[in-house]
Parts: sequence; structure tokens; C-alpha cells
Amino acid sequence: MLIYPIQFESEPLDGIDRVVAQVIREHWRIPLRDVIAAIDAGLGSDAKLAELLPQSHSEVVIRRFLSALRTRLEAETEKD
Repeated sequence: MLIYPIQFESEPLDGIDRVVAQVIREHWRIPLRDVIAAIDAGLGSDAKLAELLPQSHSEVVIRRFLSALRTRLEAETEKD
């Protein structure tokens, strides 16, 4: 669900605000710590995250996006 919205972005990092607003805040409505834990699990795995959806971004790009998203969410949890 975190990768799907950015699959057509030419620069996935530009989609972070949209993913936070539309996916995490509107649809999931789960604690940010749980989202961070899911990102950590994905980044810590040997899974080929770029192969989860048919899209043109490399593994490095997808992992960079998830890392940046994690950083953003971590900053938001510190505000609360």
C-alpha cells in the first residue's frame, strides 16, 4: 500500500506527502509507530520490494523512498 501510490511518480520522493495524507492518515488510520514498524520490517528483509508491484523504479529507489517516508513519520511522532 505504501508503494502503490508512487509507482507512476517520476521521482517517488515527491509522493511522500500524498502517501502520508491519503494512505496513512485517511485510509489506514493506524498508529504511526505501527507504520514505521512495517517499513522497518520491509527494509530489514531480503525481499525484492521493487517487485511487489509492476512499476519501473529500482530496488534502490523504492528503499530510498521507504527510508525517507520512515524519517518523515518518525519526525511526526516526535511532534505528538
